Amino acid sequence: MMKRKWMAVFLAVVTLALGACGAKEEGTEGQNGTVNNETPAPTGDAGKDEGEKEYAEHLVISLASVQVNESVDYNNGDEFTKWWTEKFNFEWDVIGLSWDVWAERLRVWINSEDMPDVATWDYNHGEAMNYIEQGLLYRLPDDWKERWPNVAQAYEDSQLGPALEEMAGGTYILPKPIFSTVKPTEKVVPHVTVYLRKDWAEAVGFELKDYYTVTELLEYARLIKEQDPGNVGAALVPIAARPEMALNIFIKSNATYAEGGFYKDADGNYQWGPANEDTLTGLQLYQQAFKEGLISPEFYAYTGTDDNAQFYVTGVAGATMMQGMAGAMTQCETSMRDNLGLEYDAVVHTCFIIGEDGKYHSPEQINYWTTVIFSPSISQEKFERYMDMMDFAASEENNVFLRMGFEGVDWEYDENGEIVSLLDDKVASEKYPSVYPCYDAMYILADEFQLINPSYKKEFRDRVVKLYEEKYALGDEATIPSIDWDVQLYSSDAKNKLSYNWINEYAELVLEEGDLETNWRNWVEEQQYLISPVIDELNAEFGGN
Repeated sequence: MMKRKWMAVFLAVVTLALGACGAKEEGTEGQNGTVNNETPAPTGDAGKDEGEKEYAEHLVISLASVQVNESVDYNNGDEFTKWWTEKFNFEWDVIGLSWDVWAERLRVWINSEDMPDVATWDYNHGEAMNYIEQGLLYRLPDDWKERWPNVAQAYEDSQLGPALEEMAGGTYILPKPIFSTVKPTEKVVPHVTVYLRKDWAEAVGFELKDYYTVTELLEYARLIKEQDPGNVGAALVPIAARPEMALNIFIKSNATYAEGGFYKDADGNYQWGPANEDTLTGLQLYQQAFKEGLISPEFYAYTGTDDNAQFYVTGVAGATMMQGMAGAMTQCETSMRDNLGLEYDAVVHTCFIIGEDGKYHSPEQINYWTTVIFSPSISQEKFERYMDMMDFAASEENNVFLRMGFEGVDWEYDENGEIVSLLDDKVASEKYPSVYPCYDAMYILADEFQLINPSYKKEFRDRVVKLYEEKYALGDEATIPSIDWDVQLYSSDAKNKLSYNWINEYAELVLEEGDLETNWRNWVEEQQYLISPVIDELNAEFGGN
C-alpha cells in the first residue's frame, strides 16, 4: 500500500530537476592573425569602437558555473581557450558547481560576501531583490549600455533584464538570452519534443502527424502495446517518461498555468493555475496512462535520462520526450545507430503535444536561462575585462567563431556564401572542450545557433523551426499568454513562501490511492492557506480590467 507521505519522500530522492538548455557548438568570421602561428583568429573590437584594445595587466578571473567539466583545462587545454586567454590577457579560476549544490553554494557565498568574481546564477526573484537591497551584488555603471552595446542588445532581448532594471533602479543582473540574433517565433515557447518510433507507428497503422492530443498519443501507445511491432516482449515501454516529462506530456499540454501560475480571469480577478479544471484533465490522462501500463510502472524511479535511453539506447520504448533542438536530434541519431544499428530517418518521427481542445498550451517563456552576476568586490579591471569579453562574444559577426571555431580550419564559406563545416561529423565543442560553458554560454546561449549551425543536418534544423512555428500557430493569447510582469516580478512575504516541486506534487497525486478527483480537490483546498493571501495581495495591487 503506497502512502502519499512515503511517496513524497521517495519522489524527492529519485526525481532530478532538469537543467536546461542548449547544445554546445561554436565559431567567427575569422580573418587576420594566427594562434600559435597556425590557427587563424577572428577580428573584433572586444567592446571598443575603434581599433584593437590592449590589455597590459594579466588578470585571474574566478568564474563559478554549472556544466563545468572538471577534466578540462580551461587555460591551456586547447587552441580555442589559448586564443581567448592570450587576446584578453587573463586566466581562468573555474569553479564547477553540480546541479544539486548550485543554488545553495551561491546563496552562501553571496550572503557571506565571499562570492567569486563572476557567477552563473539561476535567477530567483525574491532572493534577487534581497541581494540588491543589501548591496550584495555589483551594480553596473549607468553608462554600461553605451560601453558594451552588443551585451546591451542581447540584454534587451532577454526581456527579464529591462523589467528588473526598472524595478531595481539599476542593472545588477544580466539574464542570458536563449534567442537573440535568431528567433523562430515572436514569443518563445518550450522546445521539448516527442520522439516517436515511426516504423512502429506505420506497422500498426497509426497516422504520422506533427502534433497529437494526449488522447491520440495514448491510442498509439495502446496499439504498440497490443501488437508489439518491434518484438520487444515484456520489456516494452510504450511511452518512456520520467516524472518531469510526464508533467510536460499529460498536464502542461492541457493546463497553461499548471506550474503554479497566477493569472487574471475574464473578470480581472487573479486565479491559481493548479486549481483549474484543465489541470485535473491532465492529471486524469496521466493516471490513465499509468494504470493502463502505457508508461513504465516504475516511471517515478527514473533518474537523469533513463527514459530517453529506453528509446535510443535499449530500443524498448515506442516514444519519449526530450529537447527538440538539432543537437538533441543529432544525439538521438548517433545513439540509435551506435547502439541499435538503426537509421534515424527510417525509424524516428518528431512531433509535439497539444491540448484536448486542439490548442498549444504554454505561457510565453521569458527569453532567458540563467544569469550573470558579479561580486560587489570585483575589481574595476576584472569587471571591464569580463564585459569586454562578453561584448566580443555577443557580437553578431563573432557568432560563428564562438559556435564553430576558426575560419579556414574548422569551417569556411562556400561559393554561395553559406557556412560549411570542416569538422566532418563533429561539432566544435568536441574538438575544443574549453568552449562549454566558459565561451559558448558566456552570454547569448547556444540554442539559437542550432537553428543555423551547418554542423547539424539541414533536415534537423528545418524540422526544429517548423515545429516551433506550428506550436505558435496553434496557440492564442489565452493558451500562449504574454508575460504578466506584475505577477512575474511581484515579491512579498506570502508569495516568497511558495515553494512547490510540481514534478513531485503531480506524480504523488497520480500515484495516491483513492479517487483522483477527490484527492486533487482536497489537495487544492489544503494549499489555500498559502495561496489565498497571495491572490488577495495580487487582486488588491493589480486586480481589475
